[in-house]
Amino acid sequence: MTPTIAAGIFLALFGAAGAWLLTTRFPSARFLRAGYTIMTVSGALFLVWTALKLVAIGVAAAALLAVGATIGIVGALRRELRLG
Repeated sequence: MTPTIAAGIFLALFGAAGAWLLTTRFPSARFLRAGYTIMTVSGALFLVWTALKLVAIGVAAAALLAVGATIGIVGALRRELRLG
């Protein structure tokens, strides 16, 4: 298994688990949930990039991961995980 495949699988699974957890425990955390969902999509794109070897898909996957991280940071700064 190449490191790119492992990274794509990890991003997809971790993003999906994070989005599911935020949906069940913190339904008002819109930005954080969106960031994790975008992370899931970028992980899937990394897997597609590994299979097809097209540079444009790899660049799109990296850019999408950066966008997801930025949206997640916005959610963290908005303190969306408050319980009260």
